Amino acid sequence: MENNFFLTEDMLWDYADDFLSAADKAKVDGYLQQHPEWRGRLDLILSEKRAFTALSLETPDAGFAERVMTAWVSEQAHGRATAPEKGPDRMIYLISAVFGLFICSALVFMFLQGIPAQLPVEVPAVSLPEVNWGGIFGTPVFQYGLYFVLTLLALKVVEKYLHQRQMLDKLKMQ
Repeated sequence: MENNFFLTEDMLWDYADDFLSAADKAKVDGYLQQHPEWRGRLDLILSEKRAFTALSLETPDAGFAERVMTAWVSEQAHGRATAPEKGPDRMIYLISAVFGLFICSALVFMFLQGIPAQLPVEVPAVSLPEVNWGGIFGTPVFQYGLYFVLTLLALKVVEKYLHQRQMLDKLKMQ
């Protein structure tokens, strides 16, 4: 037997229920032979198990489940009736208002910066034109447009959150 084996209360219950593997069972047997106080604990566990198995099982009378469910429903209804009415979630509306201001500010800044008055009309003669990526990403239209799109996506996330919360509130009321 290993010197570092130590028996725990959970392991003793598993031993009494015959849940241990053969190797672990052999270790517990060896430990119980060396430590009689643990053998006394095992005897208490086994007597408790015998007492539980000696109890007679009662079957509930007809309509028991219906009475329990009726009591639960009335308790839930009473809880809803006495609970204070939950007001609007002001934080979500504040976040939505701030995002709305971001959208408006993006539009205002975009028009204040000015959109290029003339767009190139000529089609380049080469089949693979050179692209000036710095010119594309550096334009105010792209920068504020990206800002605008990200703000709309954030508002969509807030909308989904509010919808989910509304659905959960409806489920709680049922």
